[in-house]
Amino acid sequence: MNDIKIIHLIHSDGPGGVETGAKLAQQEFKNNINYEIRFIYNAGDNIIVKFIKFLKATKLLFKEIKGKENHIILSSLWMSHIISFILKILLKNMTWISFIHNSNYTNIISYLICTKLTRLADKQVFDSYSTAKAYSSKAVNRDRIINYVFQKYNLKKFDIKNWSNRKYDFITVATNTKQKGFLEIEKFCKNMSNLYPSRLKIMIITNNLKKILDLEELKKKLNSICDIQFEVNLTNTDVLERMTESKIYFCLSHYEGFGITIVESLLSGCFIVTTNVGEQQYYLHPNRRLVLNNSSNYNLDFNYINQNGPSKENFVKAKEFLHKNVKSYSDSLKHIVMENK
Repeated sequence: MNDIKIIHLIHSDGPGGVETGAKLAQQEFKNNINYEIRFIYNAGDNIIVKFIKFLKATKLLFKEIKGKENHIILSSLWMSHIISFILKILLKNMTWISFIHNSNYTNIISYLICTKLTRLADKQVFDSYSTAKAYSSKAVNRDRIINYVFQKYNLKKFDIKNWSNRKYDFITVATNTKQKGFLEIEKFCKNMSNLYPSRLKIMIITNNLKKILDLEELKKKLNSICDIQFEVNLTNTDVLERMTESKIYFCLSHYEGFGITIVESLLSGCFIVTTNVGEQQYYLHPNRRLVLNNSSNYNLDFNYINQNGPSKENFVKAKEFLHKNVKSYSDSLKHIVMENK
């Protein structure tokens, strides 16, 4: 595959699952696949600058790909799909693979592009069965799924040891948005503080301190009942480090595609507490998770968590269950690319 170049087009760099997954893929493909990430604009750009960079990215890609048949555009998120569609019209021989990442849409533009425009790609792939079901009424072939599981997660540093003595009781990693359940974090922290036998230490890793939830105000408000710490825009390496320092990962998302941070926290030894979103029913072993069925009543069985959290045997079973049920990102993408050649 060294003669094939994959350009993964993403709207902007950031801490989200799409961006993190692409960077992990780039590390994994370093020696055997020509895989390059292209970001269209910077996260802090205003709308005029974004539009100018949109036009510039389209022009540069057109010049680069014109006359070449070994380039594949892999587009993620709606603005990247628009550029890929334009290029496909102008360059008939270009291969376009649209990559859909979520089981819901953020606005009408995203809905129309992801449900209509991306169907014109040479191939449409999804990050999970949940996402595929949301965008297609037809049964989706397993080969159309590219899950965010990477070979690097087999590294020995991911271990369950010292679980009971980990620094943080709870951790979450998510963008500061309604979709990720940030408006419910205050209620969750209060409920957990009432249930937990000692003062809680909670780590929140996000991209913005004030977008939907003002984390500085939250910290002051809950200071009498728990210790809240937060960090912004960490590298994936630092995120994984914080996870290995935490006992329980909590996810309050309203909807998800695959849910990469849930996998990362599982393999970092965390016990998982999550809403019933994404692909977790396929890859999370039941002895490593509890599902939050009702956001208005966060009742957790801490006796169950404290019995199963430190269990080396359960942790090994959970890893085996994951790798048995989920094909790796690199293997899936290689298969799809070779189908197009």
